[in-house]
Amino acid sequence: MAIRNFQYDEIMNTYYQNQLNNRALADARKEEVYAAIPRIAEIDRLIALSSIQAARSRLTSNTDTTDSAKENNQNLIAEKKDLLKTHGYPEDYLKPIYTCPICKDTGRTENDYCSCYKQACISLLYRESTLDNILQVENFDHFNIDYYPKESDGEHPYSPYDNMNSILEKSKQFIMNFESEGGNLLFYGETGLGKTFLSNCIAKELLDTGHTVLYQSSIHLFEDVCADVIMKKGQIPGSQETYRYLYDCDLLIIDDLGTEFTNSFVSSELYDILNTRIRSKKSTIISTNLNLKEMKERYSDRTITRIMAEYKVFNFYGSNIRLAKRRQTINN
Repeated sequence: MAIRNFQYDEIMNTYYQNQLNNRALADARKEEVYAAIPRIAEIDRLIALSSIQAARSRLTSNTDTTDSAKENNQNLIAEKKDLLKTHGYPEDYLKPIYTCPICKDTGRTENDYCSCYKQACISLLYRESTLDNILQVENFDHFNIDYYPKESDGEHPYSPYDNMNSILEKSKQFIMNFESEGGNLLFYGETGLGKTFLSNCIAKELLDTGHTVLYQSSIHLFEDVCADVIMKKGQIPGSQETYRYLYDCDLLIIDDLGTEFTNSFVSSELYDILNTRIRSKKSTIISTNLNLKEMKERYSDRTITRIMAEYKVFNFYGSNIRLAKRRQTINN
């Protein structure tokens, strides 16, 4: 799992808290049962004493009483279960309590990290991506290509449906080859055509395989995070950590590029982020409502040159899906 040291510490602290809470709950249960059924307290004392006496016999008289002690303890355990059942308690009521019985709240099995640890990593990565709730809806299971017209629009060589089908297939290849090839994607086209939705679909698939993903709208990225860290020395809580994460995460999604107030600072920061990530072989997805001509007019030549050289560029066109979904909801 691609997590950082402080993320690992956060997860392991959860395991530690689970251990403390479960131990406290087990102690409370024992106190409750001992008060209600004093014989069980006596049974536990006799079982512990039996084990101590067997060990003492081996050391002092070289006598092995293990088998008789084991048989005696089994009888006491059977009596204990009967007493619990008779008094309305489950037979396992006094057994140790674990949030995860597989790893016993340690996060590890004999040879690997436990499945609960891996799931905790994925959940944390979801939260840090800023996409946690969105991805419950915006994922490949909900991507409906039928919203794209199958008829040619007269402007492009392929129908919006065929074009989107090709983009969808290449996006899935991007996911499939992400570990070995990485790469960068530029989605451009008018608003409401599924650019952000598809970016989120890709994000979910990568998060589910334990990759780090950070989503940032262009406005928030430049006007809040970058401006705060560079100009105000990180006055907004979490901005410095987010800024570092821009360069470290496996996939950075910059959504709605062009909606920010573009100036020399933004242009410089954009180039630095994209160039640094390209050099460190970190992947980026950019979505924008600008066409390529508008991008060239707005951003520096070196930024556009890097994008054209290092990104796979996809043009989204067709009918406004967002409006179509809204009309469908109203009509239903």
